[in-house]
Amino acid sequence: MNKTYFKATIREISSSWGKFISIILIILLGSLLYVGIRSIGPDLNESGNQYFSQQKLSDLKVVSTMGLTDTDLSKIKTSQSVKSADAIHMTTLKKNRDQVVSVYGYQKAAKLDKLKVVSGHLPRQGNQIVLDNIAKADGYKLGETYKLPNNSHLKRQSYKIVGFVNSPQFISSIDRGTTNVGSGTINYFAYASDSVFKQDTYSMVAVQFKNAAHYAAGTDQYQRYIDQQSDQLKNSLKGRSAKRLAEVQKPQLAKINKQLKQVDAQQTQLTAAAAAGQSAQLTTQQAKLTQAKQKLTKARDQVQNLAKPTYTYADRQSNPGYQDYFDESHSIAAIAVIFPGFFLFIAILITFSTISRMVEKNRREIGLMRALGYNKMEISLKYVIYALLAGLLGAIIGSVAGMFTLPRFVFSLLANNNINDFVGVVPWSYMGQTIVAGLVATLASALIVLVINLREVPTNLMQAKAPKAGKRILIERITPLWNHLNFNQKVSYRNLFRYKGRMILTIVGIAGCTGLILSGFGIQDSVNDLIPDQYEQIQHFQGVATLNKASQQIHSTKISSQKSAVMKSVTVRAAGSNSNDTATLIAPKTGKNFTKFVSLKSASTNKQLHLSNSGVIISEKLATDMNAKVGSHITLNSDEKQVNVKVTGITKNYAGHWLYATKAYYQKVMPVKFAATSVLFKTNQVKKHQRTNLSRTLLKQDGVLNVSFPRYSVASLGSGGLGSVVLIMIVMSGALALVVLYNLTNINISERLRELSTIKVLGFYDREVTAYVARENVIFTIAGIIVGWGIGVFLHRFIMIKAQTGSILFPLVIHYPGFLWSALITLVFSIIIGVITHFQLKNIRMLDALSSSE
Repeated sequence: MNKTYFKATIREISSSWGKFISIILIILLGSLLYVGIRSIGPDLNESGNQYFSQQKLSDLKVVSTMGLTDTDLSKIKTSQSVKSADAIHMTTLKKNRDQVVSVYGYQKAAKLDKLKVVSGHLPRQGNQIVLDNIAKADGYKLGETYKLPNNSHLKRQSYKIVGFVNSPQFISSIDRGTTNVGSGTINYFAYASDSVFKQDTYSMVAVQFKNAAHYAAGTDQYQRYIDQQSDQLKNSLKGRSAKRLAEVQKPQLAKINKQLKQVDAQQTQLTAAAAAGQSAQLTTQQAKLTQAKQKLTKARDQVQNLAKPTYTYADRQSNPGYQDYFDESHSIAAIAVIFPGFFLFIAILITFSTISRMVEKNRREIGLMRALGYNKMEISLKYVIYALLAGLLGAIIGSVAGMFTLPRFVFSLLANNNINDFVGVVPWSYMGQTIVAGLVATLASALIVLVINLREVPTNLMQAKAPKAGKRILIERITPLWNHLNFNQKVSYRNLFRYKGRMILTIVGIAGCTGLILSGFGIQDSVNDLIPDQYEQIQHFQGVATLNKASQQIHSTKISSQKSAVMKSVTVRAAGSNSNDTATLIAPKTGKNFTKFVSLKSASTNKQLHLSNSGVIISEKLATDMNAKVGSHITLNSDEKQVNVKVTGITKNYAGHWLYATKAYYQKVMPVKFAATSVLFKTNQVKKHQRTNLSRTLLKQDGVLNVSFPRYSVASLGSGGLGSVVLIMIVMSGALALVVLYNLTNINISERLRELSTIKVLGFYDREVTAYVARENVIFTIAGIIVGWGIGVFLHRFIMIKAQTGSILFPLVIHYPGFLWSALITLVFSIIIGVITHFQLKNIRMLDALSSSE
């Protein structure tokens, strides 16, 4: 009996391969996208975490404006929170007109920030050097002589290139940071033996904290732990600023005082000689000694008035490309929460309907089996096997395919970072969820219909269900319109509303697929518009120049306007909270024409905001993170002091955390004097070579320390992983639309086989029969597209709000081509299915379909 039922199951599958495969494909596509997309974020995180762990990336770097000494290194190493620390020599040089290079000291015994060799080998002798891998683009090759300009930091200027490397300090494949040397942008780094450095102090100390490896890189848990350990380290170095100043001042003052004593002694001798009338030249010598004494006195005053050195603590987020990598990963993970879930929901909905209708179709067979004495369990076995096969095959194949394909594909497109080794994590939970979903869609639907049917007596089951009674529809009551319709049109409209369940299912299926496609295009639009909207709608300045003197002007015919301002980085903390964000504070010297440089518009009303002497205006995402509202107070940590400021406005903003204040309010609350050492400037020199030339021109001017172009230093999120995920979602949604349309059309034909056979017998041509069915499908498709647009808009908004990570706030926009393409893709697939349907209808065996059901 079991063998017979097994054969019956095989026969059921073989007689309807299209339906069986379509069920598997729907579950497979849903599982593939769900597991694949949801795995991307964790896999990217793990790949980054493994890379940083292998290369021993430091958790923190300590830097001082007066350099670091062995005393600083000792205090850092003995801090309770520190596991290991490496002192690093480094100097940044202008190699030639077009290149700025940061040269680091290489120590074979160093435990942190280990270099990864791309080609060649690491330095083994003092005359050897390795270059950043991106330096290959400038034509450097292994074995060549590499020359640096004369400088006071290195013992030699000529080296042999022995290798090209990547450093875990630079995750970005293009960004190497900024400097006050040359064009202001570091082109690449180099490592030479530590023995060639002549520096008396260290440029920085790399730190690794105890137990930091217990937390995965890029996670909130890791960052909170690092913040806690950083606070302990700061306590260990508390007081070092004053002592370091004394260490610098003491030898210099001793030297100057000794020279002053010598000058005083010489003056005393000259005075005695002059009193004795020994020489007429004594007056000239005494004038020279007076000038020397004035210079020494001035030098002593300068040394005595030296500012205390500032100790800064830069965690991994300050490494070029580090935060961009994890922000992109987090954005993908946020999108993966809803999109694949909705995709899988549509797949389950269609599969549930397909399986339940298949069982319902076999009512007569079930009744016959019961009449022959088979029990309910035996009868159910056939459908359970069918459903299990379809559900498990679809879910397992889809899950495995998704796990092995999509994350690797996205990782391969991340060309803007130096992490080359993909590390995948087996997503057991996601795979389990898809298998459960697949079984719910197949097995559960089969069991529900079986339970309902097996309650009926065999005689009722063996009788065909009476067709649903026809009813007059609303359009039929409009007599003039109804009379103008031909017979086929009247039948089509009656059928539309006669089978409301089928109509709703078809519209929902098409609408779901259209909505998925539209939301994919919308995500792409939001990502692509992020940077342009930020720097065209919000911040209108193209560049920022950092100056040595406050309120200094820059000069160039290429600059159309400029605004002096304070522009500094501050740490923002919400009242009564340990969470904090890094933000940029801008305080213009005058508020006049500030709107030409920054548009401050209310995030809620879009009305113009104005700077106030009673508080600060903050960006929208910062307000969200700090849970701040107009009238709230937040804490700023700047220049090693904390100040409380009032929020007077929340402005629309897309990229970065920003605060804006007037000069008066800045002077009122900040611990340091207002010094407008930054200049925001507007220019039409935005092409790469134009920006480079303008930077060179400005940096030649006295007092200009750095020039940057913020818009062009921001990485585009859509260029790598996120863009590829959107492409995958659009393609997969299209594929789902194709399979869903095919499946729904098959259901439609199988349920109406007798009806379609009847009209063929009545003399309808094949094209007329196809039009008879296609007319309904066209109406369903158009209705589904319209409903799908609404679903897509909602889905896009929900996804983009979830995808807001770090300081990013995506513009909620879908451009009209997205609506057109989503409709066009759905229509094209509908036409393809229409062609397939035409050939299916041609091959209907009318006599079999019309044979007696008794």
